[in-house]
Amino acid sequence: MSAPSPVAVGYVCAPEGDALEGQRDAVTDYARTEGLALAQIVTDRFDTFTISQVVQTAKFHNARLVILPAQARLASVQSRVALELEPDGATCVVIGHTQPNEQRRSRLIDALPRPIPPATTAAPSDAAADTMETAR
Repeated sequence: MSAPSPVAVGYVCAPEGDALEGQRDAVTDYARTEGLALAQIVTDRFDTFTISQVVQTAKFHNARLVILPAQARLASVQSRVALELEPDGATCVVIGHTQPNEQRRSRLIDALPRPIPPATTAAPSDAAADTMETAR
């Protein structure tokens, strides 16, 4: 008698249509090829699921692997997903490929502008002199 297959959870993220079905097919094919028992595919049609929700789903199914298609938003933060899964003995894998110009950044980086460091006009020696005078 053989040992039970390791349990996996998939995550797909796309609006309805071919993109969503393509990701589901890729996750299912990967699980089948690797001999994994696919417990659930989390479907995120509106790109609203958080890492913690996916981790909780994996925990609920006692999954050892989360499968992320490269086109899904969470694939861009794979290392963070893996870090969150690690305490429970699980990990994640990104399947498929994206072209360099198709790679997306995480939503937080997209939403927040880069901070611009304040411009200083004083030379470093002037700043040190001002500090010394204030302290007296």
